[in-house]
Amino acid sequence: MTVFEIIGSILLIITCVLVTVTVLFQSSSKADGISALTGGKSASASAAEAKSNNAKLARITKVLAVVFFVVTLAVYAVTIYL
Repeated sequence: MTVFEIIGSILLIITCVLVTVTVLFQSSSKADGISALTGGKSASASAAEAKSNNAKLARITKVLAVVFFVVTLAVYAVTIYL
């Protein structure tokens, strides 16, 4: 393996972990019902905050997915052409 392949592999692993974490942090539609049963914040009180956080997490997930594909293609190109 060349240095570029090693660096690319490390970047891919980091990106995969970050994508997984951001997807896991996103709340689902079922979370409101569960929090109501357990005494959490009401759905109307935290709806704007949750919507804002989910929008940020969705944007971060999209950016990380693009980074993942770009790094994958770059590592492949370096492997083939160098």
